[in-house]
Amino acid sequence: MRPLLAGTILGALFVACSGLVWLVAGGVTALAVFAGGILPITISVSSLFIFSILKPDTGGLRKYQHFVLVNFLVKVVLIGLGVALVMLAVRLPRGPFVASLLVNFFAWHVYEAYRYQQRLMTAQR
Repeated sequence: MRPLLAGTILGALFVACSGLVWLVAGGVTALAVFAGGILPITISVSSLFIFSILKPDTGGLRKYQHFVLVNFLVKVVLIGLGVALVMLAVRLPRGPFVASLLVNFFAWHVYEAYRYQQRLMTAQR
């Protein structure tokens, strides 16, 4: 639990601080980068927290695999809705927003996959 929490906090702080620096220095483009990064981070940190709470039982591996699949589908839907809302509500440059969104989505997805793999390897079969 501690490495999960430490990695999550450090990753979120790194991306949030870099986004805030860009926000102070860069104006609207920086706001687009920050807005693109905040949604994937929030969703990934939430799902990692929920995943760490799950308790293994008989058939624990199947439960974890089901969680990972449902989590990915929910994440894609939430990010799609978030992008639609941000694009309709705020006039941001689309290029930096989408680039930041994709980079953060894939980076955090890889981090989640690493954490899930560690947990799945130790789950009861």
